[in-house]
Amino acid sequence: MTAAQIPMTAWLLFIAPVTAILIGFFVLRPLKPEWTHWPILISCAIVTLCAFSLTARVYSGRGSFDVNFWRWAAAGDWAIDFGLRIDGPGTAVLSMVALVGSLIHVYAAGYMEGDPGFSRFFLVFHLFFLAMIGLLTANNYVQLYLFWEMVGVASYLLIGFWLHKESARKAALKAFLTNRVGDFGFLLALLLILVNFHVAHFHLLYVVIGSQLAHGQIPSSLPLIGLLLIWAACAKSAQFPLYFWLPDAMEGPTPTSALMHAATMVTAGVFLLIRSWPLIAAVPYLPHLIAGIGAFTAVFAALLAATKRDLKRILAYSTVSHLGLMMLALGMGDITLAIFHLIVHGFFKAALFLCAGNIGHAVHKPTVDVDEVGGWAKALPATYVVFWICALSLAGIWPMAGFYSKDAIIDFAREGGGWIAWAAPLISFGSAFYIFRMLLLTFHGDRPEQNRLQKHPHEAGPMMVVPIAFLAVGAALVGWIAPALSRLVATGWIGLPVGLAGMTGVLNLPGNVSLPALSVRDMFSLGGGMAALGAASAYYLTMIDAGFDWRWRKAKPGTDAAFDADLGWKTLVAAFASGVAAFARVTGRVFDKGVWDGLIESGAEAFYDVSDGLATFAQGRLNDALWWMAAGALLILGMAIR
Repeated sequence: MTAAQIPMTAWLLFIAPVTAILIGFFVLRPLKPEWTHWPILISCAIVTLCAFSLTARVYSGRGSFDVNFWRWAAAGDWAIDFGLRIDGPGTAVLSMVALVGSLIHVYAAGYMEGDPGFSRFFLVFHLFFLAMIGLLTANNYVQLYLFWEMVGVASYLLIGFWLHKESARKAALKAFLTNRVGDFGFLLALLLILVNFHVAHFHLLYVVIGSQLAHGQIPSSLPLIGLLLIWAACAKSAQFPLYFWLPDAMEGPTPTSALMHAATMVTAGVFLLIRSWPLIAAVPYLPHLIAGIGAFTAVFAALLAATKRDLKRILAYSTVSHLGLMMLALGMGDITLAIFHLIVHGFFKAALFLCAGNIGHAVHKPTVDVDEVGGWAKALPATYVVFWICALSLAGIWPMAGFYSKDAIIDFAREGGGWIAWAAPLISFGSAFYIFRMLLLTFHGDRPEQNRLQKHPHEAGPMMVVPIAFLAVGAALVGWIAPALSRLVATGWIGLPVGLAGMTGVLNLPGNVSLPALSVRDMFSLGGGMAALGAASAYYLTMIDAGFDWRWRKAKPGTDAAFDADLGWKTLVAAFASGVAAFARVTGRVFDKGVWDGLIESGAEAFYDVSDGLATFAQGRLNDALWWMAAGALLILGMAIR
């Protein structure tokens, strides 16, 4: 396929958002800012239709392609092109991002109505959406890196959208700087790839590495490249030790939280590892490292989520935990299962965040904590039903979609043995506990410690209810696409050059992995049993012993403070950041002003003195000039004669 043969549906993935942003910025923002969302919503509809069309094309086995359409830079024997890669893994995630992102856009139109920054919000929000589309369809590391950075910039602008809030500005800066740490790792990996392999194109890199593997050689730079890519993914997808920016990112508007946690930024790190899997799998210990990071992060974040009070923070730590599950599946070599849970998670997590937005909207606050809610089931009936469906899906309860993806990962980890096998049931228990704790504290009970706001909550309007209803349908039913997803990922390689025979189990791994066929009897598995136990424990500690959540905090303030500080990790990170800032101040004050400035100033004076000394030899006398010319001529003549 040539650039001219690229289907229009692929071009529209970019034409529609760019056009909508230009119309919104140059036409509607100055003339009718409250209409800025209309071309953007139309763009969302077009992108969703195109994404599903491309997915169907790939699923049929006739639509995968990898095409360069513009040469951006060339030097010596290597070049960097811009192009499109449409394959099984890419279109699977793209379809989820398009649909979930579009529904969040609709919700945002109702949520942000009346906000002074309505127009600015939608323009940056859609730029965020566009950056993720570019990231998912890039066919080389340079292009992916550019969209990766665009995602980071857009997230910074959205987290700090409410500029008047100091907490929002600080959260945006924390997210930006933490992701720069990871992005620096990505940049170093990219430079090492260019220096050592002279290509940035995914497939060409696969072939180069495959040819070396076929001769029993692992490129010497590959372990370091793999480690740097994992480091970048840990920052973007909020894995330990770089997860701490994500909970604070809740300072942005709720639609930002939903899009970031479900369909864009945090999934970018997982997708980077999926794209880089042939590189990573070539180094034996790297997949084990990814699995270990994912398992630890999943357990650690689930424990923290079970202790938080702010509703959006509970969901933020939940996101960290479920991203750990995806990393665990990926590290165990099951790429299709990681993609499957990424898709399922996108539906139920987006709906849960938007439900939290409805809860806050009910009392006219961006977010609320467990002290400000309680017994709201009748006041918010639609939000309540959606929350129940998504909570069951997140906990992995049959027959919701989360059961099919999450329980499969848990069982896969348990069968693998080792300490990860022991972590698997803890993940099931913890996720069920924290989500049902949140549900029961919010919608059930009549506790004297709650309802401090003394407000009368009310259900949101159709613009904020209809999108969560559609997302809830996905959270309930998308689990049944498992067989189709297996075929999509496998078929997605047809039509693409698939490397060398020596790359068996590396490049072709996604096509060889199929999702397990789960049945009703699997609901009685270890994962399902631990999820049920977690839900029952949450019920007991919120409904039977209703004051437990407040009693233990009052009795053990030190423990409460420890959990608030993420068991000391946030304190350690804050101390490290303060140390770096102090070192920078000392460097600026002592070295810059005391040493460097003095060196520059004294250097100027020294050069002035030297120039004065040399000036004595240049008085403009013709006799002196003639003598110097004669001396120079004699010197040259002597050298020529010798």
